[in-house]
Amino acid sequence: MGGRHGLIQFSSIVKSKRQVWQWRIIGTLWLTYCLFYLGRLNLSVALPVIEQELGWNTITTGIVSSVFFWVYAFGQLINGSLGDRLSARLFIFLGLLGTAFCNLMFGFAGTVAAMSVIWGLNGIFQSTGWGPIVKTASAWTENHQRNTVSAILGTSFVFGALVTWWLSGQIIAAFGRWQFAFWVPAAVLFAHAVLWVVSIRDNPHQVGFELSTQPAVPETKPSLASMVRETSGFLRQPYLLLLAVTTLFQGMIKDGINLWMPALLMKTQGLEIDSAVGYSLIVPLMGFAGVLIAGWLNNLIGDDRKTIIGLFSGGSLAAAGVVAAFSAESALVLSLLIGLCSLIVNGINVVLLSTIPMRFDGRSSTIAGFLDFASYVGSALMTIITGLVADIWGWAAVAVLWAVLFVLGAVTMFANSYVSKKSV
Repeated sequence: MGGRHGLIQFSSIVKSKRQVWQWRIIGTLWLTYCLFYLGRLNLSVALPVIEQELGWNTITTGIVSSVFFWVYAFGQLINGSLGDRLSARLFIFLGLLGTAFCNLMFGFAGTVAAMSVIWGLNGIFQSTGWGPIVKTASAWTENHQRNTVSAILGTSFVFGALVTWWLSGQIIAAFGRWQFAFWVPAAVLFAHAVLWVVSIRDNPHQVGFELSTQPAVPETKPSLASMVRETSGFLRQPYLLLLAVTTLFQGMIKDGINLWMPALLMKTQGLEIDSAVGYSLIVPLMGFAGVLIAGWLNNLIGDDRKTIIGLFSGGSLAAAGVVAAFSAESALVLSLLIGLCSLIVNGINVVLLSTIPMRFDGRSSTIAGFLDFASYVGSALMTIITGLVADIWGWAAVAVLWAVLFVLGAVTMFANSYVSKKSV
């Protein structure tokens, strides 16, 4: 009896230590993705100040962001494959160092060419983050824990955006120079790279633990060439082609708002940088609510396509409200209505990029990566289009464009419902 009691006690101690390690890993993953945003979304706060100081127009500043999104989109396809072959501990360590270095150098750049090259390189390093983070979370959790852990990691997007917008605005206001909005994150990211490599382990085996359920590991991993061939095969299916186009429209709206929100408020409402950032925080807060509401709505309706069509339709009305709000000359009203657009488009985002791919047994990762790629192609296009439209027709015309994109998203998703059964 004593031996059995001792064995149970030992097993309990091991389980407790394993749980401590699990939450240490999940906490580090969460913080790391938040800080990736610190070295990425800081540009959206600095853009209007850079534009003012260097005498650029909105189209020129949009080029820098567009380069980032294009590189980031293709980087996800490449680094997603590399992430399956390399240690996440090493891969993300290099990504953190790289994005820290790019932020440091961006503060010294003064031409659109230099900024575009540096921020494009940042896109490569930034694209090392999400895939290996998900891979590590999967290795450290059991099946019954993964829904909870996925929800926890999902909040890193929102808090990353909140902290970045608030901190970047405070830094620029305090130092009076936009360069510090890149130099401070560079220092933080360099420091966190050290914390990352000390705190993280790729899997429980590296610290002597076993999990009762381990994620399935394929006997052979597909080559990059086979991954490209498989993705090309999906592109030829009408269902997935329409789904990708729908996702592209969603990406155009979502990052069109995220990138340009502070600049929009400064230029249309005459706000200083700190006030513009304060109002802009409404956007990620309402975006987080959109993720929760979309999950509830999708469970209620029980049909992904109907949920997305309904949200896109509601988004077109919200965007029409934004157009009307420009004449009201109220920063709060305008921010709340744009926040409503963010709520809706973030809800669409979670259904398109998370819920739908999970419906495809054995192909979830490929479809998720393909749709995420489509989303960031939309982001890249929208950075240039927004600058062009805003400079020629004004910011109210940008909101009209959002409304059109919401309608197009609903139309393509409606068309999708007619071909899905035949295509998949």
